[in-house]
Amino acid sequence: MRTGFVLLLWAGLALAGQTRRALVIGNGDYKNVPVAAQATASARAMARALTASQFQVAPAINVEAEALGREISQFLQQLQPNDVAVFYFAGYAVQDMGENYLLPVGYAPGSTDGIEYQSYSVKRLVRYLETKKLATGILILDQAPGNSALEKKFPEPGLASMDIRAANLVLAMANLPGRAVPVAPGREIGRFTEAWVNAASEPGVALDAAMRRIKQQLSQATGGEQVPAEISTLVNEFAFQPRSAAAMEWDRVAGSKDPAALEAFRQKFAGDPLAIEAGRRLEQLEWERVKLAPDARAVRQFLTRFPQHQEALQWLKTQEASEKANVNTAVLEVIARYAKAYESKDVEAMQAARPGFAAADKKRLEQAFREFKSIRYSLTPTGEPAIEPTAATVKCRLKVEMRSNDGGSPRPVDQAVTVKLRRQADAWVIDTIQ
Repeated sequence: MRTGFVLLLWAGLALAGQTRRALVIGNGDYKNVPVAAQATASARAMARALTASQFQVAPAINVEAEALGREISQFLQQLQPNDVAVFYFAGYAVQDMGENYLLPVGYAPGSTDGIEYQSYSVKRLVRYLETKKLATGILILDQAPGNSALEKKFPEPGLASMDIRAANLVLAMANLPGRAVPVAPGREIGRFTEAWVNAASEPGVALDAAMRRIKQQLSQATGGEQVPAEISTLVNEFAFQPRSAAAMEWDRVAGSKDPAALEAFRQKFAGDPLAIEAGRRLEQLEWERVKLAPDARAVRQFLTRFPQHQEALQWLKTQEASEKANVNTAVLEVIARYAKAYESKDVEAMQAARPGFAAADKKRLEQAFREFKSIRYSLTPTGEPAIEPTAATVKCRLKVEMRSNDGGSPRPVDQAVTVKLRRQADAWVIDTIQ
């Protein structure tokens, strides 16, 4: 609800105090030179983007010289001080004697009339705009790639650089001065226009930042063959689309160390990309808190919320490996202690390691130990302990040799056994040896 209100408020203020006007011309169906293949589709795409950005758009498609002059004159007459104006042209544009001209669809290279009589001067357009005291004025010239007929008539490639004599005007050209626009077959609209359409559709992007992005995109896409240029006297700030409600709210909470505020933002703007950034910030703060006194339980709880946090995963992995090593050591120690106690006939130590002995068991052991002069008893683990939270199992080799007081000795024992243990409080004890 609030997002819609902000957008409506922005649109209402824009229309009340600052009219946005645009003239969009797309000349593609030339009669005396090859068709400018992408010009009309480019113009229609730009018209849609500007309409979505609250501009009053006047479209003009495939216009002759008379109509071209008329459309531009009407557009200029409507402009008032503090307006935002966009003039867009897609089609053939040439330079002659250092001046730039926009060609109507009826332009004839073989005519005896000079270029100034068959076209519209960009310099003339700029000089008119300089008198309007606009809040922002933008001229976008997406000149079509050249062809042999025009190149023969106008040997200087691309457009010429020019000066601007008033503040807050921008002249954007599809390539650097003196360089023709490269052919881009198979595309519905030109690369330059596509970049401007994307810039006009993205909330909160300032015009100067948008122009830098456009230059970077096209330079990278063409390997430096097409580098858009602008001549700018921009002073005022301008963006085609307002900043989103999420972006404005993010300004308030971005630096917050309050997890509740970040979580509230993430829930409120769940569909906005900034919600992802809020999640990262929340994850960082929560991990910083857990790291102050980390334990396995707290880290596991953290990972239920942020299961991909690599530092927490590594901490838990290391901790579990350490715990496992400690448990293994404790389990093996109690087995070794039991064997040593048996061999030394220490019933009390045996019972400490294996508290399941009843009084009768203890009495029988004491009696048996009195009958033997010596005992050799070993429990040797033959594999890694199988550890569970409160139980463990260890495969062992049991060897027993005993010599009685009268010199006799029972048959030695050498067999595989299974030692089962359980956790008792913080210690491990033996349950059975089978």
